[in-house]
Amino acid sequence: MQEDFQDVLSNDEQNAHSNKDYLNLDDSLSKIPVLSFPEIEVLALFGSNDAKLKKFSFGFQGIRRYLDIHQQTLTIALKRLVRKRIIAKNNDQEYFLTKHGGNLVSNLFNRSEEESNDSNYSELNEFPSCEIEMKINLKREDHNKIANRLKGKWFSHYRYVGSSIGEDKSILEWITDEANYSASVCSNNNGDIRITVSALKFCDGQRLREETSKVSLFVEKNLREIFDQSPILKRKIENVKSQPSLDSTYLNNWIEQIYQSQIQQNYS
Repeated sequence: MQEDFQDVLSNDEQNAHSNKDYLNLDDSLSKIPVLSFPEIEVLALFGSNDAKLKKFSFGFQGIRRYLDIHQQTLTIALKRLVRKRIIAKNNDQEYFLTKHGGNLVSNLFNRSEEESNDSNYSELNEFPSCEIEMKINLKREDHNKIANRLKGKWFSHYRYVGSSIGEDKSILEWITDEANYSASVCSNNNGDIRITVSALKFCDGQRLREETSKVSLFVEKNLREIFDQSPILKRKIENVKSQPSLDSTYLNNWIEQIYQSQIQQNYS
């Protein structure tokens, strides 16, 4: 069960979170703290190239399913990271890196990011994805209304992961129970919606198309309820090659390298 983080914060930290000035509070923290293995797993998720580019924030269950980590273990790890002011929670109850956390992740994973961009790795870890483009008439509405409607929802065997909400567009992501597929829905103020379903493991093409249809039906149903209309344009793009942002095998190796490096740094 997810616990309330206020019971592990000092009064100053509670005030900082309440007043939303915790980003400035992190400036005084410059040294790399000692981190447990589960904490490094969480930071590796935040430190992935895809998550950083999107400025992604993750829900508790999304982190748990991506990392395949025990719920109680994750709760303790998140508590400690909040106490160290490395992560914080936004108003949507999703976790994001603080300023100090961002600097820490950059220091921890800088070398591994260069390795992850290696062309040999990219070629070996490409899996297919399927995309559907939609167009709707937003009138006076914007992408935030779509994001707020879809945020936190579970459907079929897809479990909500997290979001990236910007001024011009919103991105929401889901992952299946078995972590075989991930789905993202990106919408912007022009009424353009892109649904992408990516295989995280080798899969049958027909199954991928079926998974994409599930996500598309879920989005269309909600669009009709929000705007009382179906997409005025729908185009399917199949078999797009994509490198999954969080390949579990590579992520585990990455985490182990960082963990061993930190042990040497802190105890040598």
